[in-house]
Amino acid sequence: MCSTSDTYAATAYDSRHIPQQSPQVRQNAGLLCMPLPWGEAQDVAPYALMEHYAPKRLREQEEHEHQNPGVRARDEAKFHNACNHIRYRRAHASRWTQFWVYLWGLGRSFFYLALGLITIFGLPIIIFTSDTFDQVVARFTEIASFSLPFPLACWLIGHIVVHRLPSHWVFTPSKGPLWELNRQTGMVTVFARKPGQFRQYGIDGDFVRPFYEFDAAVHVLSDRQGIPLYSLHLVHRYHPVAIDFMPVIGRQSSDKDSLALWDMWQNYMDTSKPLPDIPMWEEFRHLDPVTAEHDRRSGREPRYWRDMSDAAFKEAMASMTQRVQQLDTLSRPNIMARHVLYL
Repeated sequence: MCSTSDTYAATAYDSRHIPQQSPQVRQNAGLLCMPLPWGEAQDVAPYALMEHYAPKRLREQEEHEHQNPGVRARDEAKFHNACNHIRYRRAHASRWTQFWVYLWGLGRSFFYLALGLITIFGLPIIIFTSDTFDQVVARFTEIASFSLPFPLACWLIGHIVVHRLPSHWVFTPSKGPLWELNRQTGMVTVFARKPGQFRQYGIDGDFVRPFYEFDAAVHVLSDRQGIPLYSLHLVHRYHPVAIDFMPVIGRQSSDKDSLALWDMWQNYMDTSKPLPDIPMWEEFRHLDPVTAEHDRRSGREPRYWRDMSDAAFKEAMASMTQRVQQLDTLSRPNIMARHVLYL
């Protein structure tokens, strides 16, 4: 388990006391990025992140920890991930794990896609060009037998491997973490994946800088059909070093989830505020001093999320989605502009 330290480092981020910083000398976000302002963060979170930490799943994790004391800490150390009141650290799954997960997910997606295309476009043509019902069945079966077996086989094999085989065979650790946001120290770390990765910036090892030196931007990338997909990037103001938060919530068809994620990270790192009141951090609230004091004064129920029924959580998700859709991030003043001269 994580430390129960009740103090923050002198470098911890406090939105009430942001230091003056050097002027920006170059734009590192890129042409396909939409810069986001600092400040006025709402207590919101992306739908995908809320759904991932549904109360039912949290209770299952608690029961698993109760039956296997220390399993969470061991898994965090093994897989280089962390999510608590001190840090949020992320690592890729190993290539072996990614292969089986993609085989399962893509196989399922392409099976449904192929079945849908055959049914919507192929079946009317077959019906129009056939004389009898038996011909319709025979031709539809012929097309389906040619198009569906491969994605179906990928789906079934991936499902069996991911869900039926022992987890230690499938889910293996990567070489190390990718990045970390640390609430107690106020620092953002981009871990060096190879020796000398940041040596050109005078850094021998990991890239570690204060949170307030990073600016957020929504990256827009079109898929093969030309549909824009959005993801949040955190870009260092003075070096071309960035974090892509795509592994956290994926790329979304709307920019609203990226806006919500930026608000969530600002609230998480800001020690003048309690931890965001969402399921993923509830069990750690009493360990964070600002959050614990806030909850004591407000009388917040310690297990508000974890004991929530499925129906109540569905309503909470709908309420959160509505609040996310109403975000007006781009119209907010950028409070960081008081401390930095931007280009």
